[in-house]
Amino acid sequence: MFLPVLIIMDKRVRYVISSVVSAIGFWSFLTLPYESRYFGLLAGVVLMVFCFWFGLGIIFTTDFYNRMMTAILPVLFFVSFGMFAVLLPNSWWLTLLISLFFGIIVYIMFLVENVFWVAIGFRTVPLYRAAYTVGLIIMIMTAFLAFNSLYSFKMSPWLNFVAVGVIGVLLFLYHFWSVAIELADDGKTQSRWTYALVSGLTLAEITLVLSFWPIGIFKSSVYLVSIVYVLAGLIQAAIRDRLFKRVWLQYIWIAVAIVLAVIVTTNWR
Repeated sequence: MFLPVLIIMDKRVRYVISSVVSAIGFWSFLTLPYESRYFGLLAGVVLMVFCFWFGLGIIFTTDFYNRMMTAILPVLFFVSFGMFAVLLPNSWWLTLLISLFFGIIVYIMFLVENVFWVAIGFRTVPLYRAAYTVGLIIMIMTAFLAFNSLYSFKMSPWLNFVAVGVIGVLLFLYHFWSVAIELADDGKTQSRWTYALVSGLTLAEITLVLSFWPIGIFKSSVYLVSIVYVLAGLIQAAIRDRLFKRVWLQYIWIAVAIVLAVIVTTNWR
């Protein structure tokens, strides 16, 4: 019975239903007692995976790789935004606004990933570039929320190293997928794990350095997000065989500017 309903229901209706359910789930997570929120995060991860597979109509697809890639950004956004939101003042109206914002972003992610799924399989999609740009913005927002939350918890530098490394690998796996699906072979000849692992390790090493650096949480998060942007740009250019001298010089200058900003804005006293 579930499969016919999934086929007959209009996809925009599924997006709205899934977004509303996700927002309600996020609101429920924020209203949990503090000691129960870790279990709430796990339940939220399962809910987000189900909502996106249901909304996109891919619950029963046998394409395991693309189905898993679809779930990465929504899950990371839920966890990152959830960890960030619990640090905000506890009030019912703020919780309601945050949950509404979460639902809107989830709906936008549905529109983005719908375009990505249409682009799979050697088809040219006019909206791909717009979807890619919006997806990159959400990815960068997710990274900022994750890094800001991790630094706020004041964990040890080595825990920051491991946590950011894992987050980075997942983010860059998703980014590779979102870029490679525009290629004629969907990126099957490219080494996605090389791109993801090297970029994730680079991000983790920079996180380890910044954990010992005397700068605030916000600045550390901004610097790390800037590195994510640089690495994502290099990955995109490399996958599309457009890593020309002008391109990598542009990103090198951005990286140099980030390093100079870290040094100049540091309070050494």
